Amino acid sequence: MADLRIVLVTPEKTLFDCPVTSIRVPMFDGSAGFYPGRAPLVGRLGVGELRFAEVGGTSQSYFIEGGFVQVQGPQVSVLTNAARPVSELSRKEASAALATAQASRPKNDAEAALKRKNLERIRKMQALATRD
Repeated sequence: MADLRIVLVTPEKTLFDCPVTSIRVPMFDGSAGFYPGRAPLVGRLGVGELRFAEVGGTSQSYFIEGGFVQVQGPQVSVLTNAARPVSELSRKEASAALATAQASRPKNDAEAALKRKNLERIRKMQALATRD
């Protein structure tokens, strides 16, 4: 029996609830890794790669878009707006989305901030994309 468990939840469904040996999440100000025996924590997630190693030795990798992480005892709950397997990310789709985002012309400060945030998200997705 593993001493660590991940529960990965999006607004639509629970994607994973399984024992793991380690977890790494993107935080809004960096990244954090969790191993068995971690002290309790609640933190704000950023955009980027969620990676965890299952007990059998296989690794899973997801592109997540914000949310929260909570460590309570052996359970790490990752509540995110969206999670997509990194293996499904396409370089072509990310490049097209980047071109569209770069071409947008914000009309005010709020739209400019949204554009910057969107560009950051797309660039991180593009960096993780593994298929054409």
